[in-house]
Amino acid sequence: MIPTAALPPSPELVLQRWLEELQANDRVRGTIRRYKSAVEGFLVWYSREEHRPLTFAALTPIALVGYRNYVQRTQRRATSTVNGQMSALRAWCAWLTAERYVEVNPAKNIKLVGRPEASSREGLNDHQANALLRQAHMSRDPLRNGAIVQMLFQTGLRLDECSQLTLDDIEFSERSGRVTIRSGKGNKARIVPLNASARQALAEYLAPRWNCDPTVKAVARAWPRRSPGSLSIPLWQSQKKGRLTTSAMRQMIDVLVRDAAGRGLVPASASAHTLRHTFARNYLA
Repeated sequence: MIPTAALPPSPELVLQRWLEELQANDRVRGTIRRYKSAVEGFLVWYSREEHRPLTFAALTPIALVGYRNYVQRTQRRATSTVNGQMSALRAWCAWLTAERYVEVNPAKNIKLVGRPEASSREGLNDHQANALLRQAHMSRDPLRNGAIVQMLFQTGLRLDECSQLTLDDIEFSERSGRVTIRSGKGNKARIVPLNASARQALAEYLAPRWNCDPTVKAVARAWPRRSPGSLSIPLWQSQKKGRLTTSAMRQMIDVLVRDAAGRGLVPASASAHTLRHTFARNYLA
């Protein structure tokens, strides 16, 4: 039996420690109450969504964005209310990082709410897309599968285009990136930009391969340059380190959809092509 002392403290217990520290530092009572309400609301939401309590390992940017979208769209709260709750979660995450409960601040790059986004009938909505990303991060190969789903969401690539990518097809830097599709529909080549979300997902996936920090800056420095005559290196690798085929990628997404749909988080009819429609909904509407 594992001794009780060896178990990590629960987020609820750590939250209480934070609130006590805020009180000891003479923070305004109203601020403390607002922080407490925001974090408790997030913890309740996560438990309800995932059917399990939050752990610090699961405290990710994806989970925080999912809660932001829930408060904004499902609860239809005012922008000021949403931003107030996210500011509280930012403060909590900063403290957790300083106290070493988490290694990397998951709220560091979380944006506050701006103007409303355009809606569309096609693709997944923000709540559903976030749920599918969370499902990917609970799968057998979370970094790879999460990066694939994020890449499809952020670029609108077709599944066969995504599966055939090599490292040479991608230009990757700290501030920008793009992917070259060498043989797209109609055998036409095209260039697709990689936004910050896509680059960060790729960085987290590729960092272990190159033994570097999972940051865009570190991965950009480690990105290999192919020598003339050498073989191209597949971007997506299978469990056996070979190229991940299109059929295997489609099967992976089907499993993610099945598991998420089983909990009522995404439509059961969603497919790999739905992710392409989601890109169109978010960026081309």
